[in-house]
Amino acid sequence: MEPCCRSTVVLVVGVLMLGSVGVCRAEDWVQPKFDARRSGNAADRDLNLPLGLVGAVPLTDAVLTSPVVAQGRVFVVDGAGVAFGIDAATARVLWKFESQGGQANCNNVSSPALAGPYLHFGTTAGTYYVLNAADGTVVKEIACGEPIFSSPVVSEGRVYFATLGSRVYALEPDGRVCWTWDFVAERFGFRGDRWSGQDWRRHKEGRVTPSEQFCCTRDLVAQGRTLIVPAGGYVVWLQDEGSQARVRTTIVPRNVTLGLTLGEDGTLYRQWTLLDNGGRVDVLRPNAQPGADGRVPSESVAGAQTNKDGPLLSFTSVSLRGSDVYRTRPEEGFGLCRHQVGKGEPARLSAPAALAAPILLREQAVYGGLDGRLYVVPLTGQGQPWSFQTAFGKAITAPVAVADGRVFFGCDDGYLYILGPGGRAALPTRDLELWKVRSPLTGKLAEAKYDRFTSFGNWGNTNVDHQGIEPPFKTKWVRRFDGTAKHYPTFGGGRMYTHTAEGQIFAVEQETGRLLWRRYYPGVHICYTAPLYYQGKLLVPQAGLEQCRLRCLDAATGKLEWEAPFSGSPSWNRQLPPVVHKDLAIYMFGTGRYGPFMPAGERISWLFGHQENKDFPRSHQPLLRAYDLKIGAERWTIDFSEFGSGGDDAGVCLLDGTLYYSCYFGLSAKSKRDLPSAQGLTAAIDPDTGRVLWLTTQYFIHGGCTLSGANGRLYLGGYNKLEGGNSLVWCVDARTGALIWKSEPVREAIQVVTIGSKFLFVHAQYQNGYLLDKETGKILKTLTQGYKCTRFTLSEPYLLGSNLDLHDLSDLDNIKLISTGPRLDPSECIGAVVSNGRIFYSGHAGSLQVCQLWGAEAR
Repeated sequence: MEPCCRSTVVLVVGVLMLGSVGVCRAEDWVQPKFDARRSGNAADRDLNLPLGLVGAVPLTDAVLTSPVVAQGRVFVVDGAGVAFGIDAATARVLWKFESQGGQANCNNVSSPALAGPYLHFGTTAGTYYVLNAADGTVVKEIACGEPIFSSPVVSEGRVYFATLGSRVYALEPDGRVCWTWDFVAERFGFRGDRWSGQDWRRHKEGRVTPSEQFCCTRDLVAQGRTLIVPAGGYVVWLQDEGSQARVRTTIVPRNVTLGLTLGEDGTLYRQWTLLDNGGRVDVLRPNAQPGADGRVPSESVAGAQTNKDGPLLSFTSVSLRGSDVYRTRPEEGFGLCRHQVGKGEPARLSAPAALAAPILLREQAVYGGLDGRLYVVPLTGQGQPWSFQTAFGKAITAPVAVADGRVFFGCDDGYLYILGPGGRAALPTRDLELWKVRSPLTGKLAEAKYDRFTSFGNWGNTNVDHQGIEPPFKTKWVRRFDGTAKHYPTFGGGRMYTHTAEGQIFAVEQETGRLLWRRYYPGVHICYTAPLYYQGKLLVPQAGLEQCRLRCLDAATGKLEWEAPFSGSPSWNRQLPPVVHKDLAIYMFGTGRYGPFMPAGERISWLFGHQENKDFPRSHQPLLRAYDLKIGAERWTIDFSEFGSGGDDAGVCLLDGTLYYSCYFGLSAKSKRDLPSAQGLTAAIDPDTGRVLWLTTQYFIHGGCTLSGANGRLYLGGYNKLEGGNSLVWCVDARTGALIWKSEPVREAIQVVTIGSKFLFVHAQYQNGYLLDKETGKILKTLTQGYKCTRFTLSEPYLLGSNLDLHDLSDLDNIKLISTGPRLDPSECIGAVVSNGRIFYSGHAGSLQVCQLWGAEAR
């Protein structure tokens, strides 16, 4: 390690002159959100509207970072880790620097920062760079060995950053290392490979827990020489003592940080989440007298709490002016809100939804929307926002920079936009075609027949594959996304597709995780539905309180081909997308309305419960509908309301050319005449015509479980207790609907009955899983104790759980947990899946997606 220099100001005479390190002088903008506290408060600046386009600079990939500005130059890093120095007045590229890392160097979210004459940034390929801002030449290169998602923070003459694995570095402006501090080693005493589940298994001698979360996915904040680090489920106050760091305070909330902002008085504002849209902005006062329990005094921002019944979660840090809190979120109507002390409800300043944090000017707030518009909003709340439409309507996801009356921002379309007074440049017309796959899928199982194209793997929902995975396992790539998902991603065409509960749909390369395209549709509300990939099309059910749409997109480009209405709430359990038969897309739903649109006298939550569910409102008609796959027109619909009310707790599968539908009406379901009705039904249907072939009300899924089928048999599970206070699984003949067997009592059988080659697997929330004999339904084994509502998958002989847990089921007398972690998510809602010979995991709340190699590729 090089010796640490105490100098705080570095001048390059005749090349590029900058002021004090980390301090904005004149109209410079040297780090994201204006200052080291990430306050977003630039109260000394104004914009004279309207603004025009000064220039749009094509870069090499989507821009997911914030630019910085100094002495008439703007600096930006694109998704491919390419840094640019650009003339702010003419939009002319002065220099370009391509950071190393190859395929792994993509999805870069570490925004650059200026420290004197030096430009700092980290990359997802695991290298940290210090460049000469004058010409882009390398001054310092630090190989960190793991991705860097946090942006450098410049404070009191030093630059700080953290790797994804929460290794913290303190640097001099020229890149000399003053000290490093390793959260994982210090907190857990862990000395192995933090990205190896097998090393965590040995360290823990069991499963990793929420206490072992460690990933630093968001920006650090600083004030003076005090640094605050969001390390997984922890928040750590570090004091820079010159040649080393000292831990001042640590809080252990065991949820996950989505954004930090520091007030002038040292008060920390922390946006967090745990699961199911739950979260809030906590106000932490570490300088105040600790409570009797020794904890940091805290409260929460009024009107910023979210839950399963409330408004949508925010995924970014707040901005501050005095005690006023400004916050964006991806919810139409609440795009930008102001929260004030003593006021329970926030003031709505701008409607369009956003992921980018707002920047506060003297009288205006500026933010970029998911709709591809830049908004300048009066802080008074009076008058209409001014907006600028980007060339292709792609999302703006990082905070803007404002300097010399100009606004600078990047966009998913790959352009850096510069707006200013009198700008007259034409919008770009050249699509940079960032949707094209640059790194095709490799490996022995890259063929389409190995795609996990739908939620539970295939048309029968068997939830099993046989792709031969085996130890060891190695992380290939990891990426951050801003949203929540409680359902699996799906795969096809060399791409992985994700639908967030807030309405984003995006595709990334399976090989690298590189973002290819993103689409956002407003009005989607906590919608846990998976996409379906089919022959170049992507079908996604998107549900909201006001409207629901089944959307068909071009899977390569994300372009909308058609949309068609449906209704109801998928809640927690109906994650299944449509099934496709020939030229028909077939989907199940109910006619229920929720929230403010609910008929008088009805009471049911948008995320309705499936444990001990008594019934559904009578206005809920269970429907099954076939849409024309080419244009979305309705081809046939079946209304099952003569048998009961519901439709939102239902599932479908295809087996040997026949469509099967099952629906749960509730334990105490009543007919329209107040007489007891069937508790559910299962039907076999001709998918070409919608003609019912057979129907039974004796056997059905019973809450929070879809139906699955293979080899002429259907399997029906659920949460609810049907016989003697117990749940069970029914196995019925797919030809006739007759009962073949009912299982021994199980506590629950949630999500899906997984159909292995030798046994069935079902899971009971908070308790354990069961292996059932396929011929008799008898319990062969109990396993996987203590998991929550986990959606397991089976890649024989391994059972894949949450946070990359792998259980070896090759010997039922010696079931072993062979790998666990790293702990990427505070929740346990989603398990890993296997597609095309790779293991993929998406966290529910932790906003991370991971790809793992196995066997020979991992060695």
